[in-house]
Amino acid sequence: MAPLAPGSHSLIVVVGITGYIASQTGLQALKAGYRVRGTVRNKAKAEELRAAYAKEGADVSPENLEFVDLDDLLSEAQFEAAFTGADGVIHPALPDLTGEDAVNEIIQSTLIPLRAATKAGIKRFVLTGTLVSVITPGPKVPTDRLITDKDWNDEAVEAWKNASEETKKSPAFVGLKYMAGKVLGERAGWKYMETESPPFEFTVVLPAQTWGPKVYGTTSTSLGWLAGLLNNDATGALTRSPIYVEDVRDAAKLHILSLYEPETAGRRIWAAGHPVGWHQVLEILRKHFPNEAIPKDPPASPLDPCPWRIDMALEVKLLGGKWIDLETCMVDAAKSLGYTDAI
Repeated sequence: MAPLAPGSHSLIVVVGITGYIASQTGLQALKAGYRVRGTVRNKAKAEELRAAYAKEGADVSPENLEFVDLDDLLSEAQFEAAFTGADGVIHPALPDLTGEDAVNEIIQSTLIPLRAATKAGIKRFVLTGTLVSVITPGPKVPTDRLITDKDWNDEAVEAWKNASEETKKSPAFVGLKYMAGKVLGERAGWKYMETESPPFEFTVVLPAQTWGPKVYGTTSTSLGWLAGLLNNDATGALTRSPIYVEDVRDAAKLHILSLYEPETAGRRIWAAGHPVGWHQVLEILRKHFPNEAIPKDPPASPLDPCPWRIDMALEVKLLGGKWIDLETCMVDAAKSLGYTDAI
């Protein structure tokens, strides 16, 4: 099957294009020579995004960048309309996670666009997955072997299925629904590929904790944790086990590479970057932003820095040999949030 080469002017649909990873992906797609159709809930935001892309030097003429309404991730008709005439799909969007049926909605918001893509004759479909569909960061992650794309977070699914009524009322249950839904949704996607044999190739990109500069929109949850660290807030990132951090630009690039690189077809592709420790993160922030109130270092822990390792040989090769370094990632992210680098 012929891949969608950069510069081919192939039409790529980016679902939920105003999101953090999605907006960066749309920008890179335009710069790589694709035509982009972004789905949006709000046309006013669409024109704001067009202006943001123009500032980044992208050709945002109507023949290169268009927007279509898609306000229901469970509407097959809306997806079919959005995909008509397109060559590729990148799907980072998620339904609301707070509802009681969130897990099933994540599953359906994966399968419904796959069915629509089949009808539309899409050639490549790239789904945004997540590292936590593979593991739950923390002490149970094995350190005696590499984590690979063959691993699955079945533990999260079982925890969701067996959650007590007390757990269901806790704020942490939203995160548990997210993990379980992403595991089950992605597996449903792979099963669809196996049983239905659609006319497109399928890739899942697995981001870890994503930092790096935002192109547009409200601050994402993970980027909000970085903003918190610049405002003496230890209740976000520092309450979690250290994890891998990748630059949003690398995550976007891997989505674009998955449109055409033969090695990505039928694969789960890591967008994970660097294993970090909170002491390392805080040191970088103090170096570049000495006038900001940075939290104190957390207590020493065997989990800090992140002790487990991921097999990312293919991803590093695809990126030309290296990830964007953590310091650049963090500084550029902070600058995009309005902070001034003192160096």
